[in-house]
Amino acid sequence: MAYQNNFASRIISSENITSGGTSAQSGSAPFGARVVRITATANVNIVIGINPTATAAGTLIEPAAPGYFVVTPASSVGGSDGEKVASIGSATVNITWLEG
Repeated sequence: MAYQNNFASRIISSENITSGGTSAQSGSAPFGARVVRITATANVNIVIGINPTATAAGTLIEPAAPGYFVVTPASSVGGSDGEKVASIGSATVNITWLEG
């Protein structure tokens, strides 16, 4: 059963990553982003961190159930030290960075 998230947040930016048989990484969480919304076109496993590598032991994201996670953003505008999302599994993964 999918969990319905009942809060509103401003969208800062979004990106798609193509996940396959090896781990693929997003860009870093931009300044001001405290939450990330993750959706995928097929089952993928994700890991969040500064330089993450996704494995099959990571958190499962199913196509019908987007995930919302707290992240550490970049420390300044244009910075690249925020956390990233890594995914593994054959899918397109949409990463939406939100104010929290």
